Amino acid sequence: MKNLKVIIPLFLTLLVARPGWSKPASEEDIPEVDENDTSVEVKEDAGEKKSEKPHWQGFSLNLGLGSNHVLNVEPENANWVTSYSIRAGWKLGRMLFSENKHLKPLSLSASFSLSNEIMGNDPRYRSQYFNNTDLYTNNLSYLGVSDSLLSRAEAEELDRRVDGTQRRLDYSDINLTLAHGSIFTIPGAKIDISGSMGFLIPLSLTSQNAGLNTKWDTTLNFSRGFKVAGRDLSVSYSLGFTYYFYKYKTSTIAHMSEPITVNGIEYDTMENESISRTNEFGFTNMFSVDFSPMKKLNLSLGYGLLTLRSQSFDNCLYTTPSGEVIDVCATTNDVRGYDPGARGRRDFQMFSAGATYQVLDYLTLGLSLSTFTPQLKPNTEEYQQPFLSFDRNNYSSIMFNVSYSVDGFYNKVMK
Repeated sequence: MKNLKVIIPLFLTLLVARPGWSKPASEEDIPEVDENDTSVEVKEDAGEKKSEKPHWQGFSLNLGLGSNHVLNVEPENANWVTSYSIRAGWKLGRMLFSENKHLKPLSLSASFSLSNEIMGNDPRYRSQYFNNTDLYTNNLSYLGVSDSLLSRAEAEELDRRVDGTQRRLDYSDINLTLAHGSIFTIPGAKIDISGSMGFLIPLSLTSQNAGLNTKWDTTLNFSRGFKVAGRDLSVSYSLGFTYYFYKYKTSTIAHMSEPITVNGIEYDTMENESISRTNEFGFTNMFSVDFSPMKKLNLSLGYGLLTLRSQSFDNCLYTTPSGEVIDVCATTNDVRGYDPGARGRRDFQMFSAGATYQVLDYLTLGLSLSTFTPQLKPNTEEYQQPFLSFDRNNYSSIMFNVSYSVDGFYNKVMK
């Protein structure tokens, strides 16, 4: 589609089912279950072990600072962003079910981040390269397949504008996750099974523009640990399912009344005739390998496949307010084919390679390469490589992260 460069970042922000990919970059090194556990094991007279309740009533707090630079050979589409993340956790199982070995591994967490564009022209940030104050308008009349899906009165009441031409902070959605760190271990195979489920509170501008109410995630993770030259090696596979709840079945960023100027060149990047079908559900298959060549250093590789199924339509023909008829079920770069129920499909692939180093018990540094791209090349059935992409629509990013554990600092230094 013509507005694919806007749709792909939207997917990357909202539609990835695996928790590790749906987090802001600066949160990737923060564990689901806090590793800075200070509880100790004490022996009872009967020889049994009983775990003391953790400090801070089981609560933990992690702060993250990240820098994300897009690897893109086209200057007008370059992007450099800093992010500031907050992740709060609670050892629910240890605090409420310390005597129950099945419920003890339960943990609850919430994450939120702010990001600021240092340079570039991502329309979510409105950097100094933009000169059009009406990049986002409050006219949502194009978001419905028919007027019954979104009334004009509702459209006029929603404000989607970002005023001014200065850089701005962009805030994320809030992700709430309930995780179980040890559901079951397969005997003999020594495969550990863990899982999580979570909901999203849609606060971000991207979610509001797309009409997202919330999404529900559930993930099962299968992992196996090995010893290689005395060092830890872990291989894991995760299967995720996500269901999306939208206000309506189609969405788009409204067109700009005038072109934008980027580096002195005018671009008409968004058109009101482009209709993006929202997703109903999706599956994620993620494979990862982690290796610790030394005590505080961890190396990781990951590859994942994301399959999304869009909303099913009874009638694929949509008439725009200007009278143009569009087949929103047609195969495009955005949606490939549709079944007899007019349900489209999107296939993406994800690749990551990273290293983290634990400088202190409460301070971790991370460097990673992340690539998110459609599985097939545009307008072909040819698969494309997932490792490095410099295309303006589907690009790779280099991220540097710093993670600071507040409770870890307290337990190590202040106690």
